[in-house]
Amino acid sequence: MKKYSILLTAAALTVLAGCSTSVAVRDFEQNPIPQTSTITNSEADVEKGILKACIQLGWKCTPMSEGKIKGVLDIRTHQLTVDIAYDKTAYSINYKDSINLNYNGKKIHRQYVNWVSNLIRHIDAEMI
Repeated sequence: MKKYSILLTAAALTVLAGCSTSVAVRDFEQNPIPQTSTITNSEADVEKGILKACIQLGWKCTPMSEGKIKGVLDIRTHQLTVDIAYDKTAYSINYKDSINLNYNGKKIHRQYVNWVSNLIRHIDAEMI
């Protein structure tokens, strides 16, 4: 009976761990700009592609300086702010700030990774 109880407790803890609502905050560094053999993107092309991808997904993106864009995503009561640094060969998306995403210095709401990954897919699609 004791073995059964321990096994049941371990299974319950495994299920509860899978229900976590937070993930480690990570930056998405040095994503290569997709290039084709016939098209080479300039920095202006990359900026335009990033801004277009942001608009398609509902991000409010503002060029801050050459090679840097501030992105803000508002969803219901949540807000995510990222810095997007880029050149003509690669771009990085780094966490900057958030509201109502349970950020504690190390972890954040699990949707953070999904929102940023979706933005990365759309930026890559714009660059092709």
